[in-house]
Amino acid sequence: MAESPNITFENVTFSFEKEQIVTDFSFEAAPGQHTVLKGESGSGKSTLLKLLLGFHKPRGGTISIDHKNYDAQKVRKQTAWLPQDLNLGSGTVAEVMAKPFEFAANQSTKNNNTQQNRIRTLSTLGLTPDIIDKKFRDLSTGQRQRVGLAICHLLDKPLLLLDEPTSALDKASKQKAAELLLNNEHTVISTSHDPFWVAKADNIIELS
Repeated sequence: MAESPNITFENVTFSFEKEQIVTDFSFEAAPGQHTVLKGESGSGKSTLLKLLLGFHKPRGGTISIDHKNYDAQKVRKQTAWLPQDLNLGSGTVAEVMAKPFEFAANQSTKNNNTQQNRIRTLSTLGLTPDIIDKKFRDLSTGQRQRVGLAICHLLDKPLLLLDEPTSALDKASKQKAAELLLNNEHTVISTSHDPFWVAKADNIIELS
């Protein structure tokens, strides 16, 4: 795995149609640290993650990675991304977990994509081995969330972007997720309302 990156937003502004979503927003996520974006619904938390991934383009300001000019392709190559909607695909859990490793950007960690590693990681998150053969669409929201977190772990990327990663998890599952992903080996930027998850942050950014 490459070294975990430094991420900087400087005076970033973004609007959608006529609605201003983010205004003059600045923050820095240090390498190996966990930064939580915290705020009410509609405050722009998820939008900031999508700006970093290049799904949106800022109207003003700059985003940099390791103090260099922003490059969406470079960022995505280094990133494991857990969206809030958990629309991770169809098929069995095993098929859904294998899909990300088909992309060229993830070939460096394709050896992680074994049935043994998938089952072991899911078990670490409190899921029984038989879940691997179940249809992903038939899982509960909490189970889907843990499958998504397992994928992020197996991809072994230096940057993790997690959108409300514990919203459907019980206390035991949250603790297991934190132990699995918050190990100072990655730069982690997450959004969360969850007091447990926020307490695990090295840096908390309040959005209004």
